[in-house]
Amino acid sequence: MRQFGLVFGYSFMERVRSKAFKIMTVIMILIMAALVFLPKFIGGIQHMSEGDIAVLDTTGIVTDTEGFKQQVSDSYNWRLIQEADLAKEKAELEKEGNVLGIVTIREQGNQPVLNLTVNKMDDASGYLTELNRYVQNLYTFSEMNKLELEPLAKERLTASVQVEVEELKVGSKSMMTMYFPVYLIMFLLYFLIYFFGANVATSISIEKGSRVKEILITKVSPIQLLYGKILGVGLAGLLQFSIIIASASLMLMFSGSGSKLEFIGFQIDFSVFDGKTVAMLVVFFMLGYFFYASLFAAAGSLVSRSEELNQVIMPISLLLMLGLFYAFFNLADADSTAALIGSYIPFITPFMMFIRIGMSDPTWIEILLPTLVLFLCTLGACWLSAKVYQVGVLLYGQKPTPKLIYKAMRSL
Repeated sequence: MRQFGLVFGYSFMERVRSKAFKIMTVIMILIMAALVFLPKFIGGIQHMSEGDIAVLDTTGIVTDTEGFKQQVSDSYNWRLIQEADLAKEKAELEKEGNVLGIVTIREQGNQPVLNLTVNKMDDASGYLTELNRYVQNLYTFSEMNKLELEPLAKERLTASVQVEVEELKVGSKSMMTMYFPVYLIMFLLYFLIYFFGANVATSISIEKGSRVKEILITKVSPIQLLYGKILGVGLAGLLQFSIIIASASLMLMFSGSGSKLEFIGFQIDFSVFDGKTVAMLVVFFMLGYFFYASLFAAAGSLVSRSEELNQVIMPISLLLMLGLFYAFFNLADADSTAALIGSYIPFITPFMMFIRIGMSDPTWIEILLPTLVLFLCTLGACWLSAKVYQVGVLLYGQKPTPKLIYKAMRSL
């Protein structure tokens, strides 16, 4: 047990002290910082004045431009012009100067006609709908004043339809609120499982290539060496995962956004992750890591040089990527038959079950059964990996064919 503790401690500290660990942690924290603070910075820039929009009103319904800033867009400097200034404003618009658009409101057949002049239609896409609605409201109020309607009648005619939504399943998870938080955390889950699983294979291949393994095996049994390395690197992975999540939580807190984040027009609320979701995320990270790390370790023990490693771990990497993509394809419908089947396939389970727990409300039986299957398959993968590892670490200069490995495993 003492030897196992030494291997475990050495593997953990080696990974934590490595440059790759520190650099990757900093990079992930910077990415999280960009996700938290960049939208606020961009939003601040967008609220600055982008240019002028000239408004020519010949109907008399527009009295000032304050309503345009409040009801249409505050990103532009709205200003009223006279008929005599129209030609000059159009010339400025054509030169692509400070004038970005000209709004002309005229009366035709006792009806207002709104004309918008821009260089490109894309220039008006951000405010055209709001502009039309605002001018329509101005015309409506103007006509009601001409008809000298009673205040109560005006209020009834302009009253908005109130929408009330009755949620039968109060507290249930919705696609709108859960999609992006689940998407981001699942990608982080994939990245860390791959990063630390591949690190186990790399560490084993480097030790084997330098013949350090021959010395280690005389002091520590191969099984203790394998599991000590997997557990040590796994704990380092959990530590890195915790640092990234804690850093993101602190940044959200200090940004003034609480648990909410706005990104490219979408609202992301991380408060939707309850205690059960977070606990199961940790469980599936650890089980997924041990499952894949065992396979990576077995692959790493079969190569004689680290240069051969990429070719050997490629099938495992593709399997991991396939599990991620399968989960992505079922993200929109976490209760589908495909999602249910995928949750029982070991190399898909860590991702698929996190999606099912995050996006829907599976029963405890639907959670425990796939978790048990993954746990048993992880034990099987660890057992098989240990057998392959015991053989692989002693193979030098020989091509590890399936027949040779099977024969050596039977002799153990």
